[in-house]
Amino acid sequence: MRDEHIDIVAIQETMRTEFSLPELDRLSSHLFAWHWLPYSGIAIHSGGILLGVKDATFEVVSMDRGQFFVSMELYERALNFKWEVIIVYGPANHSRSASFLEELHRKVSAATLLVVVGGDFNLVRFAEDKSNAHVNFARMQMFNDCIADLGLRKIDRIGASFTWTNRQASPT
Repeated sequence: MRDEHIDIVAIQETMRTEFSLPELDRLSSHLFAWHWLPYSGIAIHSGGILLGVKDATFEVVSMDRGQFFVSMELYERALNFKWEVIIVYGPANHSRSASFLEELHRKVSAATLLVVVGGDFNLVRFAEDKSNAHVNFARMQMFNDCIADLGLRKIDRIGASFTWTNRQASPT
């Protein structure tokens, strides 16, 4: 963050229940507004979201959080524009995927501003998005139906094919 001109930072799987403001202030030479969802221990070895926005770029209008997301309604000063950023961390335990998508649907449907949704959904849209043949087509369809119903559009990823490799030559 110190070397790049970052205006928004979102980190999933923080494994933290809290952050101190001095600790967060050390992450950047700029002043940031922070919001987080604490690690709850519900999901084994995962959880927690940290969202920060540069104070010089954005005024935070409001903040919200649910079981699987944190969000900020932002006023972008230079553009005189309001929008909402929603950062998600979907459950790795897929017995909770339906609850995650229901909460996401409620949040995006209730938005009064344009939204950008990002994060780790822990779901795939297409069989070819997986590096193996273990595909749950019903869960994939549920995810695609949610995206279609909300009218969300994908912003293509640049770089690696997979976001998580498990440090293996043949990534998960």
